[in-house]
Amino acid sequence: MHTSTLFRGRRDILFDRLPGRAILLMGHRQVPRNYPANPYPFRQDSTFLYFTGCAVPGAAALLDAEGRHTTLFLPSPDPGDELWHGSVPGAVAIGAAAGADEVAPRDRLSERARALAARRGGALLGLPVCEATSQAELAALVGDGVESGAVTGPSADLADAVISLRNVKDGGEVAEIVATAEVTARAHRAAMAATRPGVREREIAALMDAVFAAAGCAPAYGSIVTVRGEILHGVPGAARLESDRLLLVDAGAESASGYATDVTRTWPVSGRFGDRQRAVYEVVLRAQAAAIARCRSGTRYRDVHLAAARVIAEGLGDLGLLRGDPDRAVEEGAHAMFFPHGVGHLLGLDVHDMEGYGDRAGYPPGRTRSPQFGLSYLRLDRDLEPGTCVTVEPGIYFVPALLHDAAFRRRFRDRVDFAAAEGWLGFGGVRIEDDVIVTSGDPKVPTAAIPKEIAEIEALVGSGPDPGTRLSG
Repeated sequence: MHTSTLFRGRRDILFDRLPGRAILLMGHRQVPRNYPANPYPFRQDSTFLYFTGCAVPGAAALLDAEGRHTTLFLPSPDPGDELWHGSVPGAVAIGAAAGADEVAPRDRLSERARALAARRGGALLGLPVCEATSQAELAALVGDGVESGAVTGPSADLADAVISLRNVKDGGEVAEIVATAEVTARAHRAAMAATRPGVREREIAALMDAVFAAAGCAPAYGSIVTVRGEILHGVPGAARLESDRLLLVDAGAESASGYATDVTRTWPVSGRFGDRQRAVYEVVLRAQAAAIARCRSGTRYRDVHLAAARVIAEGLGDLGLLRGDPDRAVEEGAHAMFFPHGVGHLLGLDVHDMEGYGDRAGYPPGRTRSPQFGLSYLRLDRDLEPGTCVTVEPGIYFVPALLHDAAFRRRFRDRVDFAAAEGWLGFGGVRIEDDVIVTSGDPKVPTAAIPKEIAEIEALVGSGPDPGTRLSG
């Protein structure tokens, strides 16, 4: 997938959209955990990867749209690198893989950036940089005339061009996501098979991480493995799984080239859904199916969210938790007492793709986030187009902090049966999430092989060795 032709082609499109401009792209630096030789795991900036494929820490690139010329700047290797780390590709090979026209030492970047800016009207277009590159450092590097995220805010022209390019995945990117989804499917199946009463949350998480690593992948984000499903970003702990609980697992692999998956499944620790668990699960499953069906070219993503919300509101009414017309409940936001987040987000080189650009990536001109509780958490409200990749992840949760909030109780006293809801506290939550690729026809779901029908889940949970046995061989 990652060839010099690919990266050169992406930059050519960028040059066409920004004729005559000078562009600075900064890669991430290696960040030490405590001393320089013991760094945090490195992950390159996603936009830098998209246009260069270069994963070298501290790399940078100058793009001259007028000359259609790319210079890749690489740190000089330390004399002892080959002793400690073995033979690695040299600068010439790295530059060739990126399709760069020139490779230069990283310590020449400041001089070359200032010279290029002077030739192209006195300013470079830049993007937000990672926190590891301070504002003072970047200002010192490129001077005061640079229009950069770390100095004066990101260049609107450049940000919009990058967003439009990265929003539409090409065939190679789709293939990468599909392949990574297969790894994620193996991990979720392994986790289901290993689940049984007495196993710890962190053991399930460790098993999934091992499946990712064996396939050459990393976790795309901190895995959520918890019986406290009402905590939306709960982390795996030492708690032992009890037979009457639901286990919510939100975990996805990231490929070596940076493409992410993001999948949630919820299953019973015992291997059998109880009556209440089954009832809630079926509502969420119907809501997800309705939302995925709406993921078609031309559909506004907010309407995908609202399709799920209406099914959830209807189901909550059947459970005796919401009163009155489901459509009115959604209009007023009452359903968000149990479904408080957006139905999903963009997916790609970032698990929340391009979220570093803020709402500029998720909301086109003329659209802004709703102030309504619940809907205000919707990260995406673009019209979908072929090649857009999104997640669809509705859920139902019983969150004490929401149900006991005095302001919410006053606002929704005619819609929510709070007395009935009290009887559900301790239930946790159910979320079902898949990755969806928009096409010119039916939506494609690369994560569809991960069991989510009740019969499939009940047949798989507890059917394999526990995590300790499996990891020990």
